[in-house]
Amino acid sequence: MRKAFLIALSFFVILSLHFAVFMEEELSATQFGFSGKVHTVQIEIAKLGAELLISDPETLTFNEKGFLISRETEEVKIEYFYDDFGRLKRKDFMNKDKTVFQRVEVLYEDDYYDAVAFDDSGMELERTRYWIDSEERTLIFSVKTETGVSTNTIFFDENGRKTESYSLIRENVSELDMQVTIVVESTFTYDSNGYLEGEKTVVRIRKEGREQASEYRSRIDILLTDEQGNPVRELRRTEFLDNSSAPEEFIYSREYTYF
Repeated sequence: MRKAFLIALSFFVILSLHFAVFMEEELSATQFGFSGKVHTVQIEIAKLGAELLISDPETLTFNEKGFLISRETEEVKIEYFYDDFGRLKRKDFMNKDKTVFQRVEVLYEDDYYDAVAFDDSGMELERTRYWIDSEERTLIFSVKTETGVSTNTIFFDENGRKTESYSLIRENVSELDMQVTIVVESTFTYDSNGYLEGEKTVVRIRKEGREQASEYRSRIDILLTDEQGNPVRELRRTEFLDNSSAPEEFIYSREYTYF
């Protein structure tokens, strides 16, 4: 039960970071690890181990410059629009009947940008400011939700790849009937071709003056590639490590079809 709670919290944070940051950055086929003239990629997910929080199968479509222009699952489609500098300026969220139920606009300044979310009536829902430090290659932002607030820092290498992330979250957890402080630290490693090959994350939950910690490590093995070196099938294995029990693994595979 404790593991499941830690897993849910950590994956919530990671998914929040992913959508908050990289959806507001320029998105290209190379950032997803694809090379060559990739236009459309369909990603199918197969669960091979214990239950794990994973995304639905999705289809990614890129324009002639390699920038992502749509991301679609069975329920939701997201369309991306860019300015003359190749920066993301807007993304539209659409439901099955293609009506826009939410829009995000990105407003750029010298050393920061704002991502502003609107509902289908044009009412502002949320505004997040992202601070950019080009010398230190960091991006810093805060996210407020109904149950808490997080402060997040992401570090990048010279190729724009995420190398480390740090999040400090203060969350009101209804299951525990108390406020907890959560620290999530992650490091990312890449192979010689630039593909993500591993991730190590430590989650620390502090409550009532005590700290509970859990560490998990993810490994990505590319099993099959096409002639361009793009992954066709990969295996993702996440191993949770602590001193109270034997390692517990969660395994799933991704299959990529290119059009």
